[in-house]
Amino acid sequence: MLIRFGLGGQLSGSVAGVVAGHNKGGQYLRNRSIPVNPNSTRQQNQRNGFGAAAIAWSSLTGAQRAGWESYAAQTPLVNRLGESITVSGFNMYVRTNAYLLGLALATKTNAPLTPGLSSLGTPSDPAIIASVSDGISFGTLGADATGTDLTIVQYGPPVSPGTNFFRTPYSLFASGITMVATGFADEPQTVTPGRYGPLVVGQLRPIRIRSMATDGKLSNTVERIVTVVA
Repeated sequence: MLIRFGLGGQLSGSVAGVVAGHNKGGQYLRNRSIPVNPNSTRQQNQRNGFGAAAIAWSSLTGAQRAGWESYAAQTPLVNRLGESITVSGFNMYVRTNAYLLGLALATKTNAPLTPGLSSLGTPSDPAIIASVSDGISFGTLGADATGTDLTIVQYGPPVSPGTNFFRTPYSLFASGITMVATGFADEPQTVTPGRYGPLVVGQLRPIRIRSMATDGKLSNTVERIVTVVA
């Protein structure tokens, strides 16, 4: 569990059957439950990707590992408490290449040449549209996470009216999508959803989108709860 002491302290994680977290409404506590593990192909690929990337680290040259250490030191990430942290070069390498291996794409041995994460840009209004007839579309202004087949779109189960925050579980909706400066290159994205069923008019659905630039910089994650339209 992550704990931040002092005035306005926060907790995140689980201990002794209690889960602590925070959302737009502030800090909360709930009973811990063990999520269902469907062991999907996507999950297996992601787990295998982390393992394969960790093993591959040892085969990098000293200069390559130094490059990842330098990139990681200059590229802070945000933890579950919303704090800016730095991770090791090993962790940054595994984080980057597990994403690529999960998409069955070639890994990157060299770190990005410049620090920082990629960006999905400033979401347009509305940024995400979920449509029964047209699938999911996504619009941004000035995205730089451009590349070929490097974007993943996930969706969650229907949520209750008034819900404005959703963390897990997400399921894959579409992957291998190209991002351009204004959103998906070929939008909307449509698939035959499995785990959470088809989109139905009037449902509230959590949507999460993440991409990677061609130089290996992972983007920010865009999450929205959207009302499904016709």
